[in-house]
Amino acid sequence: MLDELKNLKYLGGKEGLLFFIRDVIGGNQVKIQDAQIICNHTPGKNNLSVSDLVCYCSMFGWIQIFGDTLLLSPNISKFLRDGEKLNETLIISTVKKLFEINVFNANMFSYDSVKNCYVFKNELLPLSFSCVRNLLISQGLLIPLRGINSTQLFINCSYDIFIAKYCKERRKKINFEELKKQLESNEKAGEKAELFVVEYEKKRLGFSLGKKVKRISEIDVTAGYDIVSFDTNLSQEPDRFIEVKAISNKGFFWSRNEIEIAKLKGNNYYLYLIDLNKINQTCYSPQIIKNPVVNIMESEEWFAETQSYFIKRL
Repeated sequence: MLDELKNLKYLGGKEGLLFFIRDVIGGNQVKIQDAQIICNHTPGKNNLSVSDLVCYCSMFGWIQIFGDTLLLSPNISKFLRDGEKLNETLIISTVKKLFEINVFNANMFSYDSVKNCYVFKNELLPLSFSCVRNLLISQGLLIPLRGINSTQLFINCSYDIFIAKYCKERRKKINFEELKKQLESNEKAGEKAELFVVEYEKKRLGFSLGKKVKRISEIDVTAGYDIVSFDTNLSQEPDRFIEVKAISNKGFFWSRNEIEIAKLKGNNYYLYLIDLNKINQTCYSPQIIKNPVVNIMESEEWFAETQSYFIKRL
């Protein structure tokens, strides 16, 4: 579909498009060859490319093609008697599809506070789609305002709400996909770090106690720590509660729940900071912080930044 849109040449603007839909096809079944003959013998319309118009209209679902015969889709044919309503329907259908196939995206639109209207960032639209842009200008969606050095394209205010709807929907979808990828990446990194710590603890404690080390995060993600281990070989029961963090130069996130559990566990709570880039090194040992509420939150060596606030009226 994208390649077909890129290859379009001349659609005749709003007049040519409406002429093709209303007068060439109308409520009838028309052969493609006959459609070209009609255009060739209509004053002012002989330059229309029927093949391009057929391609364009079919991509947006406005016409149906049966062999070499064209027929208007029912959702378009019902507006044939009202040219402006038909044009509005075509604009809305076009914008919807362009968002769906990612020719349009939310970053292409911004608000101009001086002119109190939305701007279409034409520079973000690939040049190969200029035919589509030019048609939307002639249809009245995009309004050119020529300045000394450049031309800006503004959105017809009649379509503000509609554009906003699709910007919001696409942004939500993109944010969800990015969040999903980030969560999947974090989960893989976390699992890798935790498995490293399990093996590290087994080696530290030896076979007898090492085999009792448990990675509880596989079952309980609300415990406030990932691994239960033993402080020394003399420990009779688990007394080292380990929260594992795969770290980067940006630091790491420590949840409110984890902090509260760390307060309760005190000297039995440990943070193991794991650099995943070094875990394959033979002599690598993680950075281990005992009682991190004291040794991080109350230390001048660490900076704890609050990311957000929950606000309510008192």
